[in-house]
Amino acid sequence: MTVVPEDAIKYRQIGIPDDFVSLDETGRRYGGDIRIGDLTGDGVVDFVVYQSLGGLKPSFIGAFDLAGRPLWSLGDREFSVADEEGEGLLHTVSPDRPGPVVVADIDGDGETEVLCFFVDEGIEATSKWHLHDVRLLLLDGRTGEIKAEAQPAALRACDAYVGGEIQIPNYVHQRLIVADLGASPGSAKDIVVKVGRTVVAFDHRLEVLWTYDNPWNHYPQHSAYIPCVGDLDADGFDEIVGGHFGLDQDGSVLWEKYLGDNMDSVLVVPWDSERNQQQAILSAGGQILDHQGAKLLELGMDTVPHGQEVRCGHYHGQAAAREMVIRYNGHHTDLIVVSHGGSVRARFQVDESPNNTGLETIHWGHPGQPDLIFTPSALWNGDGERVVNFPDLPPPAGGKMGWYHCFPADVCGDEREEVILYDPYQDTVHIYTAGPFDASQYAGYSHTDRQINTRLID
Repeated sequence: MTVVPEDAIKYRQIGIPDDFVSLDETGRRYGGDIRIGDLTGDGVVDFVVYQSLGGLKPSFIGAFDLAGRPLWSLGDREFSVADEEGEGLLHTVSPDRPGPVVVADIDGDGETEVLCFFVDEGIEATSKWHLHDVRLLLLDGRTGEIKAEAQPAALRACDAYVGGEIQIPNYVHQRLIVADLGASPGSAKDIVVKVGRTVVAFDHRLEVLWTYDNPWNHYPQHSAYIPCVGDLDADGFDEIVGGHFGLDQDGSVLWEKYLGDNMDSVLVVPWDSERNQQQAILSAGGQILDHQGAKLLELGMDTVPHGQEVRCGHYHGQAAAREMVIRYNGHHTDLIVVSHGGSVRARFQVDESPNNTGLETIHWGHPGQPDLIFTPSALWNGDGERVVNFPDLPPPAGGKMGWYHCFPADVCGDEREEVILYDPYQDTVHIYTAGPFDASQYAGYSHTDRQINTRLID
């Protein structure tokens, strides 16, 4: 029986404030990369948009609310400096990749902050390929005022070079990951970031806890572009998974071994509920590891020749065991859904998009109902059938990174998740919800790890 896709309800279309929008060389308006969170404490989702010098070093950041009203901003959208690597200028533009900006209560005071990299003011020249002039800023979510800043030597020493050569894919994904490494008191958070070959951990005061030198940096033998955190050994603290390596909360090595090409994506989830622990999920060859790096499951390179992205969910209902969905053939439209036991339940094609990335699990239905799979820009079920369309969504802006990035979040109506979509090369945020929609059922926005450490891209 053919499934007829339903149209999602467009809940909001939010224009990024004009003061936060730039024009490209064709005159097209764009905002930049987006983060979400309740910045003001009123129980409603807000937004952060930022742009980066040379596409990699944040140099402008602004916040706005659900009505599109500006809250605050910092930096200069017109900031340009000489390029140390060439004869031209580096301009402030939409980021090359989702980058080092995260929204969370970092210092444990009960209020939301924005933590970000930010380029030093007053520089006259720089390079995209080092962090020598980048610092950490902790901003008050309500006002944008700087609550704390740091220029850690371990961070500013990071660059894209390995053995004297620039390794671009290994360097451009610089995501700040919120974790509990046991170093910060109470509800305060710790932070992990991978920049090139180096993993750096910070506490809530932005002081360096430890660093780790990753041995695998050359494509396609690289470690995960964006590590993941979770409690693998059930000790109450987070471990760090980079695919070929696993680190305990103190930075000590749990495993360090090459596990296959294209380790593009990793997760930490409770795959095996009987173990009372979380497990590491790896895109390379479709592998699942325990807390010591031992393999619990491996699909193999014949099934997953190039594991670009992996996500987990209950795609056949909460009563069924957790499953994987893998973009298994690199930057293409090929997806598989894999059962808990490792058999392929569905193999299917999704829509073409400029980068063919952006996979996400969405809790679109009520509790107990199957999760759905987002890939730009529709929802698919666990049998590989297209089930939800997003009406009135403009075509992506074009260019390799001009596609719709997705946040799953409950921002209106009942407990079901909405889909928040943005294209970093356009000037609008789109929110879609499932029907029937009843605004009176909304219990308020809750900021969880699914929004704080959302993947967006692998």
